[in-house]
Amino acid sequence: MIVREESLILKNVICVEEIIPHEDWFKPALSLRRNLVNEDIYYTSPVVFKAEEMENEPAFGKYTYYIGINTEVEVAKDAEFRQLDFLEIYPAIYVRCAEIEELDEAYELLRKHAEKNDLEIEDSFYHVCFDVFDGVVMDIYARIKGE
Repeated sequence: MIVREESLILKNVICVEEIIPHEDWFKPALSLRRNLVNEDIYYTSPVVFKAEEMENEPAFGKYTYYIGINTEVEVAKDAEFRQLDFLEIYPAIYVRCAEIEELDEAYELLRKHAEKNDLEIEDSFYHVCFDVFDGVVMDIYARIKGE
């Protein structure tokens, strides 16, 4: 895996937060895409998510999902999602993972790269999910603090 210094910016982003078991990380992503299409809203980006650990709940995490869409939408006050003008992950470093099993290795590689280059990164990583045949390839982004 190669660490690259690049940013990710998405426009017209739908955002959903859920507390779920770590093993179910992919279910809200699939549901989000399906629900958008059912409402005649077309997504223009891969699904991006950030996972945050929960205190005293090692099997669960707070997951925030983002997906760029083709237009602004009207969001009801009681909606389970919100719309952002932009999702901006910058400045940032990232690596591409061809296998889900490589995620821990990717996190460690990003941490080591940041330390080696005197960069301070956020604790939570952003995962950009690309569908590939019968699997998923992920770009793992770490936002650099203080720049």
